Amino acid sequence: MNTHLPLTVAVVCLYASLCSAQGPTVRVLNEDPIAQSNLLVRTGGMIQPPISGPSILFLNTQKRIPASTLQETFDRIQKLLHLPCVFLTKSATDPVADANKALADKKTAAVIVICDSPSQPALLVAPESRWVLVNVAALGGSDTQPDKLAERAHKELWRAFGYLMGAANSTYEHCLLKPVFSNADLDALSCSTISPEPFGKFMAQAKKLGIKIIRPTTYRKAVEEGWAPAPTNDIQRAIWDELKKPAAK
Repeated sequence: MNTHLPLTVAVVCLYASLCSAQGPTVRVLNEDPIAQSNLLVRTGGMIQPPISGPSILFLNTQKRIPASTLQETFDRIQKLLHLPCVFLTKSATDPVADANKALADKKTAAVIVICDSPSQPALLVAPESRWVLVNVAALGGSDTQPDKLAERAHKELWRAFGYLMGAANSTYEHCLLKPVFSNADLDALSCSTISPEPFGKFMAQAKKLGIKIIRPTTYRKAVEEGWAPAPTNDIQRAIWDELKKPAAK
């Protein structure tokens, strides 16, 4: 028997629910009212225990998107992942300072600051400092429809959460992409390079940026193609002279 099958099915269902709000839903509980009533009698219903330990703070300091709209994304993240999270709205002008101030509280493990700053990019991640900024100013100007701005913010909040909570970390034991929160963590990494695990992601990112892979070739081929530098040794000089000499008439 494959003991991993139930977990695999659960993960697939969760991913499907995240990517398509209008897709099929998974019925977890029996819809029979009598069965539900009996279950309630037996169990007393579901309750959430009090938060123990530090939480992830969603700090909303902007006013372009209603706090209630951002709260919906926050609620979805908390409901799906069952991690202790806190949503707080306050006025502020310096998102980085706000992040550092929030982290001074031992009850805050990490913070996502949702700001409105013309000088910041849409997403600014500081994984070693445990904060990330989501900047709505970079998600659209005054001509952007509120619904479109809210949709972009929803996606960026998920992206911010992913980066903040280790989605970019490596699972390889010896890799510089392991979680680092201090110089001591950095010193503890015995490796000096990144493991091969993310290389495929690097190539996909390079392609997206329009960067072309450099493929080494022979000096002879370079001379034939007309881009070879001047020869630096006798072997290269012989090839150069061979291929550059005028063709016999």
